[in-house]
Amino acid sequence: MANILAAIIAIAAVVAAYFYYRHVTSHDDRIVAVLEGLKSLERENPVHGKPKVATSFEANVDYFVDSLELFEALNLEPPEQAKPHDILRTEKEFLETFAFFFNHSAASSRYMTDKDLFRKLVLKSQEIEGTRKLIGGSGLQIGKRLAFEGCHVLSAADSSSELLEILPENLTAVGNIVEVDDVHLLLEYPAHFPWGKYESQRANRLVLHSDEHNPYLKSMEKFQEKVKDFSPAVMVVSGLHMLDNFPGFNPGDSGEILKKLSSFLDTLKVPIHFEMAPFHQETFFDELLQYVVPYSSSMGMNEQELPNLWSKLLYGNITVVSSQKPRVAKVLDLMRDVYKTSKKDYGKRRKRPLTRLHVHTLAFQAILTRKGSNWKHTKAAAAKASLTATRHVCGSEEIDPDKSKLFMDESFSKSIVPGSPKVEFNANLPVSCWVEDDYEICVAPVLVCTQVLQTGGGGDHITAGGLVLQI
Repeated sequence: MANILAAIIAIAAVVAAYFYYRHVTSHDDRIVAVLEGLKSLERENPVHGKPKVATSFEANVDYFVDSLELFEALNLEPPEQAKPHDILRTEKEFLETFAFFFNHSAASSRYMTDKDLFRKLVLKSQEIEGTRKLIGGSGLQIGKRLAFEGCHVLSAADSSSELLEILPENLTAVGNIVEVDDVHLLLEYPAHFPWGKYESQRANRLVLHSDEHNPYLKSMEKFQEKVKDFSPAVMVVSGLHMLDNFPGFNPGDSGEILKKLSSFLDTLKVPIHFEMAPFHQETFFDELLQYVVPYSSSMGMNEQELPNLWSKLLYGNITVVSSQKPRVAKVLDLMRDVYKTSKKDYGKRRKRPLTRLHVHTLAFQAILTRKGSNWKHTKAAAAKASLTATRHVCGSEEIDPDKSKLFMDESFSKSIVPGSPKVEFNANLPVSCWVEDDYEICVAPVLVCTQVLQTGGGGDHITAGGLVLQI
């Protein structure tokens, strides 16, 4: 009897191993097929010549640190409650804010008024093994990626001489020389990691800053002069979240700065791409809608920023956090609403039509472009944006299928409306495109990196990756 039981157990183990191996092999084959399909589109659509792109604003030094190692080194314990604060004035407010965004695993950025606390966090971070110091700031990050892809880039940057010396040769920074660069501390954390009673859902970060230069956009004047002679094919506007909830402003200051920016944008005859960010201040968002969004022919954002923009456009209020893993159908519906609202209700205030939307999420890229617009190669752009996401987060231009994961289902609906048509996912032809009304939509899966090096700066690199093929 014992021999029979042992034989049954052995057979069951062999059968289980067979089906497990077949499942794993099938999954691995699917990832390899997706990777080859994405790379094929990238190869077939290389960057031609050296496109000129102007990028602005925000320039600083980034320190990437493992947040939980930093907390352990400073004996910082998880707070009793997780609660977001717009401005961080105390250690308690900092920890409560971190716990909130850690628990929701939403990327966010906060200004810290306590300079001593900020300095202590930065100095301790530098002592932790694995902390990395890199060129930071949205304008420079986007510019750096575009330069890497072969573009000739002009960036607005108030920065030190030391920072200027380490920029790529084909990236020229224009602005004021400062003695000390602004510093941003990127508190990174892994997926599914506990911190006291809190647990992260995915890898992400909270960015801390205590800027002296970025919020004022002082580089704008010199940048504006150089842009005329530079004659870029596209202007990228980013880094405006540095003005959001900045305590150094008096009422109306941010509006005056954006008003000057709008006067500059009004002189341009080229497409303008506005890269969104985590905006939290209602009045500042209103100023963006008045002075920046009307000039934007293209907009980029992540899964948090899209519903924030949607809510502000349709209902006049903002959202604090949204789903970290939204369904494709939900994202597409929000994109349609933003596009159509920009054409109709909001269109009267527009200085130029919105002809492109790029939404980057953990699991997929979605790009909407108006038919007949100057944006080209949307399918290839979605593929390149996807590849750029994996490359940046894994920290390697060579993508390893064994370090990648797919979150895309076998099919997805085009809308959450009942009865909406479905799109079957084909691993060999991974990017799905179709035409609706006066626009085309392309959706590309992302090979999600399982051995994360960094999440900070991901959106900037992804945006540049998608934009470079559409110029």
